[in-house]
Amino acid sequence: MTGNFEGNELKDRLNLIESMIAEGRRTTESWGWTFVLWGVAYYVAIAWSAWGNSMVAWPVTMTAAGVLTGAVASRMTSSKPETTIGRAMGSIWIALGASIFVLMMSLAISGRLDTHVSVAVIGAMLGMANLTSSLILKWTMQFGCAVVWLATAVAACFVSDRQCAILFLAAIFVCQIVFGIYAMISESRRRDLQKGSKGAVHA
Repeated sequence: MTGNFEGNELKDRLNLIESMIAEGRRTTESWGWTFVLWGVAYYVAIAWSAWGNSMVAWPVTMTAAGVLTGAVASRMTSSKPETTIGRAMGSIWIALGASIFVLMMSLAISGRLDTHVSVAVIGAMLGMANLTSSLILKWTMQFGCAVVWLATAVAACFVSDRQCAILFLAAIFVCQIVFGIYAMISESRRRDLQKGSKGAVHA
């Protein structure tokens, strides 16, 4: 009897963990638009700093992206119940955003916005955040993004300025734009399946 009880308890705990992981992935998919938004914001900041005023490009662009993200996020979260794993995922990305903002603002103001150092540090930070999230959620696609960011960080230390810039732009496209669109498509498909299953039940 005791063995059966312990076995059922262990099974229930494993099922709970699996459901939390699935919920975390669904939550991340629902935030896919933020990956695209910040990818575009990085492109704007890079273009602005290259052809305009590099002193204010990153701080202003990151602030604008942060305000827009916060405004949309507040409307999203008010209509959805918050989960533990959702808070954990959100905390990772909020901490990342705050760290990148402080770093890039400091580098820009001090005039030390060196391409190699900036790409290496940002790549490492984004790689860490994606790696942490992918390990928690057991998400191969996001793990691939982590590998790309970390590889970009390493390469930035050895390649030329032009190659470094190209690698950074490519990493943003793959890990922000493409991954964000992939997450949004996955969420859209999941919603369609849920609507279809509800329709079948009612029928």
